[in-house]
Amino acid sequence: MDRPYIICHIVSALDGKIAGAFAGTKAAQFTSEEYVRIRSAYQAEAWLYGTTTTKEFTHYTKPVLEPICRDVPEGDYIAETTLKFFYVSLDTAGEIGWESGTFQKSGRPDAHVIEILTEKTPSAYRAYLRRRGVSYLIAGDDSLDCKVAVEKLKRLFRIDTILICGGGTVNWTFIQQGVVDELSLLLAPAADGDPSTPTVFEKSEFLTSTAPVEFSLKNVEQLQNSGVRLTYLVK
Repeated sequence: MDRPYIICHIVSALDGKIAGAFAGTKAAQFTSEEYVRIRSAYQAEAWLYGTTTTKEFTHYTKPVLEPICRDVPEGDYIAETTLKFFYVSLDTAGEIGWESGTFQKSGRPDAHVIEILTEKTPSAYRAYLRRRGVSYLIAGDDSLDCKVAVEKLKRLFRIDTILICGGGTVNWTFIQQGVVDELSLLLAPAADGDPSTPTVFEKSEFLTSTAPVEFSLKNVEQLQNSGVRLTYLVK
């Protein structure tokens, strides 16, 4: 296969929500601990997140761009790093501020940051990433091309397995573009019924069309404290 094996790994409430008040319950916290354990057990070389989730991790830091930016080379940029683990961030609009090319968060291994951009991402933002030692890949002209992105991740960084860890828009976009192999869905025995919070799968406004997707059940596993893990293959 000319791309990594890709798994959507996510925790959901019983009503399909992936964020909201349910996450503060003891039941959801137990399931989240199982989620972390399983995430590490996959031994993936990269974890991939959408723009919204990464903004949360980076405390909504905004990039400070130079007013005049000239001579930014075309194409991808591979920054120097000794790290073998990667944090892949979708950021086609160039909205995320980084302190450096290394993502550090308690309870996670240090990871080299790879931003996924498009040809429309401003050159000033590309220059900003270069100054901070953040790698970036160009995947698509006007909108994200998931197939190009994951093929480059394998070819340029030798990534064989990727976990997509959030959120619902990222999950659905990658599934719609045919580059997800497996779904690892952990159900927390809790719900809050809030209609305003995100779900496991959500259509991006940038997707011109969407189609139903079927899954084939691979495994059912009962977790501690009444949680359940469902593993599906994407048809």
